[in-house]
Amino acid sequence: MRDMLKIQKIFAERLTGFLQEKNWSLTKFSKMINIPRTTIGSWLLFKRAPQIDSLYEIAEFFGCSIDYLVGREKY
Repeated sequence: MRDMLKIQKIFAERLTGFLQEKNWSLTKFSKMINIPRTTIGSWLLFKRAPQIDSLYEIAEFFGCSIDYLVGREKY
C-alpha cells in the first residue's frame, strides 16, 4: 500500500508540473483529454488512482512514457 501512495504522489507531482508548465487549469486539461475534471482532481488528491488507459492517454498527450508519469524513469 505504501508503494502505491508513493506512486500516486509522484504521478500527481508530474501531472501538476506539466499543467503548470503549460499554465493550464484542470478544467481546460480535462476538456482536452476528455476525462472529467473531478476524476483528475481525485488523482491529484490521492483519492483515486488513474486507470492504465488514462495513464496511456496522458503519457501520449505529453509525449512521455507511463514509466515517467509514475516515477520509474527520468524524462
